[in-house]
Amino acid sequence: MNLDKFEKDIGYIFKDKELLKMALTHTSYAHEKEIESNEKLEFLGDAILEFVISDYLYKNYKKLKEGEMTKVRATVVCEESLYKIATKHNFSDFLYIGRSEIKSNR
Repeated sequence: MNLDKFEKDIGYIFKDKELLKMALTHTSYAHEKEIESNEKLEFLGDAILEFVISDYLYKNYKKLKEGEMTKVRATVVCEESLYKIATKHNFSDFLYIGRSEIKSNR
């Protein structure tokens, strides 16, 4: 897998390539190779993304009420919008996916 191309595509160079590889490791692949998957990193990433978006909204949209900020954040940090970003950057081309997942064509 060409992690250099991934980094070039997203415009960011990762310091820890092993952590990047883990972030791109689907559970099915991790199970086959008996390594750690991206699930815990995904959990952490979701929390960080919510914090960053919350901070941005709080600082840049002073007139929004708390409930409005919550709705905007939920729209940004949801599976559908994150899927669009992943599709735009062809993240699936860089995922480590197990044979069972490939066969099921998910």
